[in-house]
Order: sequence, then C-alpha cells, then structure tokens
Amino acid sequence: MRLNRVVGICVTCILTFSVMLSPFEGAVKAESGEPVDIVSVEGGLVKGVGTDVDGVQLFKGIPFAGSTAGENRWKEPQPVEPWEGVKLADTWGDQSMQDVTINPVGTFWGDEFYFDDSFSPDASENGLNLNVYTPANTVNDNLPVLVWIHGGGNDHGHASEMEFYASKLAEKEVIVVEVQYRLSMFGFLALSELSEESEHGVSGNYAILDLVKSLKWVNQHIDGFGGNPEEVTIAGQSAGARNVTQLLRTPLAEGLFNKAIIQSGTQGFMPIGFPSLAEKEAADKEMITEAFGKEMTLEELRALPAEYFMNTKTADGSETLFNALNTRGTVLDGYVFTEESIDLMKDGALDGVDIMIGGTSDERTSLVSGPSTMSLEDFDQTMGETYGKSYVKSYKPSDPVEAYDLFLRSQSDMRFQRYMVSTLYAKVHNEDTNIYNYYFNHAPPGRNSEFYGSYHSSDLWYFFNSMRDVEGQREWTPADYTMGDIMSSYYANFVKNGNPNGESLPKWDEVDSSPKGSFIRFFDGKAESVTETPYPLRDNLNRKLILDDEGISPADLKNNQNNSSGSFSPARFQK
Repeated sequence: MRLNRVVGICVTCILTFSVMLSPFEGAVKAESGEPVDIVSVEGGLVKGVGTDVDGVQLFKGIPFAGSTAGENRWKEPQPVEPWEGVKLADTWGDQSMQDVTINPVGTFWGDEFYFDDSFSPDASENGLNLNVYTPANTVNDNLPVLVWIHGGGNDHGHASEMEFYASKLAEKEVIVVEVQYRLSMFGFLALSELSEESEHGVSGNYAILDLVKSLKWVNQHIDGFGGNPEEVTIAGQSAGARNVTQLLRTPLAEGLFNKAIIQSGTQGFMPIGFPSLAEKEAADKEMITEAFGKEMTLEELRALPAEYFMNTKTADGSETLFNALNTRGTVLDGYVFTEESIDLMKDGALDGVDIMIGGTSDERTSLVSGPSTMSLEDFDQTMGETYGKSYVKSYKPSDPVEAYDLFLRSQSDMRFQRYMVSTLYAKVHNEDTNIYNYYFNHAPPGRNSEFYGSYHSSDLWYFFNSMRDVEGQREWTPADYTMGDIMSSYYANFVKNGNPNGESLPKWDEVDSSPKGSFIRFFDGKAESVTETPYPLRDNLNRKLILDDEGISPADLKNNQNNSSGSFSPARFQK
C-alpha cells in the first residue's frame, strides 16, 4: 500500500525543530487536495523550486540510492543515507563518475550541450540521484509519469543536461523524472570475486540494477509529487534507448512501467549479444591485469579513490585507467537477464507495453569527426561489400564530398529500416501492444547544418521542447519552436495514453501489417504520417538487406496466425 508522501507542516517549523525530530517524525498523511510542497521520500524530506514555467516545480538531485564508493562499489544499489530537516532540492546532483573533460567547448558536442557550467555538476560516486519536474497542483492529481534515461555510450552523460530541461514538457500535464546510473567500469564490471560475494552469485549489471531501483523509487514515492505510479513510461535515447530495451528484457523491472520510448537505439527489438557471466568475468579480469600491469584484488580495486582511475595512466602509459577499463556491456547472468527474458522477438514478449520508437535521418554525422571526403572508388567498394551492386540506383554520389555524406546517410537509412522491420514483426507477434514509429528529418539551424542535418540527438531539443533564446544555443527559428511544440505534445500524449494523437495534431498512424508499415515524419516544422521516407529506393534496399541478414521472411511480417514460430534463436541475429 502506498502512503502519501507530502507533509502538511510549514518549512519554518520543520527547520526549527529538526534537531529534536527525526526526518519522519513530523510527517503526516496529506489530506485530499493537499498541494505538492514538502515531500517525504526515502531518506528524508525535500522541497522543490520554481522553473521558467509558472506552475511547474523542479526537485533537483534527489538521491534514490546511497553512495557507491568504497565497499559499496560494484554492489547492488544501497539504501539512501538519511538527512535531517528539509532538503531544499535546488542544486543538480552529482553526475555518476566519468571523465567530465570528454566533450570540451570547441568540439561539436561541447558547443551543442555542454557549454554552460550551470548544467554541469561535479562527477562522483554519489551519482545515484534524480530530478523531478512536476506540474501537479495537488498530491491527488494522479498525473502520468515519464522516467527519462540519458544516453552517452554508457560511459558518460547525466540527467541534468540542458537539452533535458523539461519544464515545458511537464507543463503538458506529465511528471518528468530524470534518472542516473553507474557508468563504464563502475556500472558494468564483472569479476568472479564480485560474483562470489553477491547473494545472487552474479556481477556486472550494476547500471541496470540502478535503473530498476530508480523505477522502484518512482513506484513508492511519485504520488507525493502528484504522480500516478500505475502510469509510468520509460524513455531513453542512444545508450539510454539501449537501456530501455534492457529494462524490457529484465524480469526485475516487470510491472514497474507500461509504456516505453526508444530513441536512436540501433537494434530495435532484435536480439543483441549477451556474453555469459563466466566469459565476462574472464575478459574483465584480463582487462584489469593488462591495464595495471599486474593482477589486482577486489580489495585493492575498491581501496582506490574513483579519481585515481581518472587521473592515472595505464602501465604502458597509453591512456587513463578509466578509458582502459571502459567495459559497458550487459551480461547474461540468470538473475538480471535470463535466456527467456532477453528474447523480445518471441510471441507476446511486448504484450502490455505500448511503444514509441524511431530515430533521426542523419544519425552518423555527429558521431564522426566532421565533414570529410571519400573517393568514388572507396565508396563503390564499401557500398558493394554491404549491398552488392544493387546500391547503385539508390546512392549516386557525384564527387568525393557527396560520397562521404551518402555513405554516412546509408548507415542511418539502414538503422531506420531496422526499426521498421522489428516493429512490424512485433506488431504481428504481440496481441496487446500499440507501436508508433517516427522519423526525425528536421535539421536544426546553423552550425553547418548542410552536413550535420538531423544529427544523432538533435530530436532531444524538440521532444523536450527545451530550446531557449539564450546565449550559446542555436539561433532557433519559428519552425523550430513549432516543431518543438508539436513533438512535445505527441510525447506527452503518449505518456498519458499510450497513443501520441491528440486534438489539433496531425494524425500519427500506428504501425500496421502493410508491406511498408507507417510512421510519422517530422520535417520543416511539420508532421506527416507516411509509409516511406523521401528516398523510397533506399528504404527498399535497406529493408531487403535486413530481412535477408536477419533471416526474417515477408510472411513473418504479415498478420497470419499460422506464421507464429514462438521465438527466434538469438544466433539468427548475430553477425
């Protein structure tokens, strides 16, 4: 049974008597209609601050688990350490431990997202915290909840980045919770010594356990912020999208959400590689020995401060220990992930979960070092190795600059068709799921948009409607602000209803079992439901390649009860 978490006592009284009272001794159950003010969560009492949108409060840096330093390093998330009095949640929580110098100003990402230090808190092993944006007037508003999982390759990134500033999204009557998780070696290291001390006999999936813990926190406490714990959507982009699909795969998260948004997640629902626990333990042990130039015990690794890994070079002097120990993959451990749970292509795997999924038209441009060239000979060889000679009708460069651009675009085209194929398959093989695909084809202005186009992560500004007329951001146009209002409205509607459609919005058709499927295209400040991108020959070429590579037949994508095969062997999807 959930208890209402709001405390009906004035802040002054609590602060005055905090020396005499424990954090919970002043707490009383709020009456019906109680405003969202001081909220009781695991550890103590918190109070939010205002935002740039009237009526939307922001609670920054609320811990949902304890420190992961010292003896808690490489353990399941620990309980929150209690505090006294009321914590004024007006300061971003620390980032999870990472290299904070990875995206300096002057680089593409530094200039895009990381130029303002007020959105860049320190990194430490106190990173298991979250932000809550709430528009609720009272604790009984029962608003739907979006839980956002940031990207960053699972080795960097945090919940307080400026593109995630969610006040305008929350204004559309949804509560936004932005969570963090352990990264790289701190979130994914597997060792036999760690497995031996675990009550479940496992190690290596700590980041996923962090995310599960954050969802349990939402389930237990979001009603105090005016939220409905029974209406939770998980969402993420890039590595965050991969982590969303991992939450779809783990039995530990079952029942903690009922909708999922997957943005630029590469594989869609198709199986990914999972090493066995023994394989991962051996590989990570070898990695540590090579980095240090000697074997290290678990006790020795835990005794080192986190900063040591950031600032100390490997035994051969080639890179920092943190970079050398950059292990980011999940492991099939029989606890967090099981053989049965990881198969999202089996019949009924997604039943009960509504899905929004898609990506940008130019995923690769911001993931390379910038504009370049590719000789026509190299282009022909590279494309031929992927497609054979059938590519020549779809990709026709006239010079080395266009050849490089089209090579990058072909990789984005292939990724999008992977989403289409996997969602068409999922729609046929699940009886109780609604699936909506999107194609973001709206190029943000300036900064060599001719090359970068709708780059990887560009959709974040629009789904969060986080664009502002402030120094450092792009010079946004009326079409950008219109696009942001449209996309954030679809986003909020999906969180509310499992369906993005709403009044005054262009109709977004659900994925169906037609040969091409349907999706919505965002472009030039507009939205339109379509069955093909502006390049249908490329769509067909990439779809055929994926069907052939993955061993999926056209019959598998048709709504025919006789085509059900129960599940696919993951081996079919390994390249």
